Amino acid sequence: MIIPLSSMSGIDTVAATSLYSFDLKLFGLFFLVFYIIPYPMYRCVAHYLKWELNVKSLARHWQDLFDGLNYDLILFIFGNYTFTMHWITIAAFFPSLFIYGQIAELPATKTSLPNINQWPKGMWVVFLIALRGYLHSIILAFAGYHIYLACQFSLPFVIIYVSCLSIPATILFSAFLLAKEVNTNWLRTKFYFVFRKKQAIDNESGNHHTSTPIADEATSLLPTTHVSTLPNPYTYKITIHLHHWQIFYVLAFFTRFQHPVSQIGAGIVLACYMEGICAYGYDKLVNEEAI
Repeated sequence: MIIPLSSMSGIDTVAATSLYSFDLKLFGLFFLVFYIIPYPMYRCVAHYLKWELNVKSLARHWQDLFDGLNYDLILFIFGNYTFTMHWITIAAFFPSLFIYGQIAELPATKTSLPNINQWPKGMWVVFLIALRGYLHSIILAFAGYHIYLACQFSLPFVIIYVSCLSIPATILFSAFLLAKEVNTNWLRTKFYFVFRKKQAIDNESGNHHTSTPIADEATSLLPTTHVSTLPNPYTYKITIHLHHWQIFYVLAFFTRFQHPVSQIGAGIVLACYMEGICAYGYDKLVNEEAI
């Protein structure tokens, strides 16, 4: 039984505007078609063609399986795949999976996005062609058409639809803030200098009422001598590595319409997402490294 748990525009358009929905049998089919079958298929083909693959132990395959179950469950519920999944999506998925895998094998594309300052000339050529050529136009056309599809429904659906882009943006921003704090001791240093500045102003004005026992205890661990930076208490550093599986996983939430263009788009972004999982696994956005 399909359970449309929330609708923004009434029961007549629940299929397109459900905030979340779930059907157990359809989710089983979704996980079978978009994970269980392509995972070993891609690894066998990639191994035969000598494509790049991470060596995975049985434990890592097991971990990826259950990570995939969790990620795909969230995507299925909030990506509206109860209604969006179609034979068109499946037909677009499998060719795209191997086409993207072949593109990823080009020597010029074997460089990660975070290493943009170390990209070879070939990677820049591919990037600029994608940015200025047909791929750029196709991406903009897909994005624009999905916003157009969202506009076909009553307000505030299109506003909520576009605003949801702030969710992954907020997650990414918080990751960079975390890296800044751990790597540069930013927050503690800011707190220390703000407190010292306030203390100096209070001393100049003769106001000593802020020297309560609680404040003394809270700040007793801070250095009393004048310093420009504080010792970093963290014993590791953080690096941010944005993987292509994360980008396409996010995009898969927005191909939520029962329209052939959206269903084709869903197959393509699901394929690009799964190529990263099949080849490398669920690599993390935030990584800890020893100093």
